[in-house]
Amino acid sequence: MQELRQADLFERVRVSDYLLDKDRLFARLTLDDEEFALYEQVYARLAIDAPVPDLIVYLQAPVDVLLERIARRGIQYEQAIERRYLERLVESYSRFFLEFDAAPVLIVNAAEIDLVGSDGDYAGLLAEVTRARRGRHYFNPLKSLL
Repeated sequence: MQELRQADLFERVRVSDYLLDKDRLFARLTLDDEEFALYEQVYARLAIDAPVPDLIVYLQAPVDVLLERIARRGIQYEQAIERRYLERLVESYSRFFLEFDAAPVLIVNAAEIDLVGSDGDYAGLLAEVTRARRGRHYFNPLKSLL
């Protein structure tokens, strides 16, 4: 984290699928109350000075869509994800990113797009990402096409 923070401002763009701040979501979902209390104590003492992202892109989709995509991908360990856990995770993410204000957030309705198989969908999201912004923004690709 410190190496990222001290990196040259003119270095290449870095993309990550990790945000330290959301680690707590998974801890809350997977730990019992005692374990979570211990997690909170350890986390508070770490005082990690992580770099702030220039933009967070939150790809949001309904649980049914996520379950279908998990099944289609066929990754063995993902097949064991239970619907209720995924529902709780989607709820937690939605709440988290609606309240998050440490960096700009782009909330994308990803229910009907295919960022892997459609160059057009990917290009549309890339165009939205490259716009300068502050605060929270919403991108609904379907409305953009109408």
